[in-house]
Amino acid sequence: MSIPLPLHWHLKDGKFTRAFQFNSYAKTIEFVNVVAAIAEEMDHHPDLLVGYNKVECSISSHSAGGVTMQCVAFCEMVNAIEM
Repeated sequence: MSIPLPLHWHLKDGKFTRAFQFNSYAKTIEFVNVVAAIAEEMDHHPDLLVGYNKVECSISSHSAGGVTMQCVAFCEMVNAIEM
């Protein structure tokens, strides 16, 4: 089965990755907290690199050794976050 590339994400080093920009540190942390809640709900946790006004989010399945449909679902939920 072919895994589709989620909208706005790219495949880098076997992970779906996307960068996000914000107008303030507070908005950055608010976004991180929403992503963390999604990750906990899905029991599927991304790598997050957090800066003052940017976040790089990467996701893959360690047990599957790459991206899965659960990764796609995670990306779609993150895409739906309205900030």
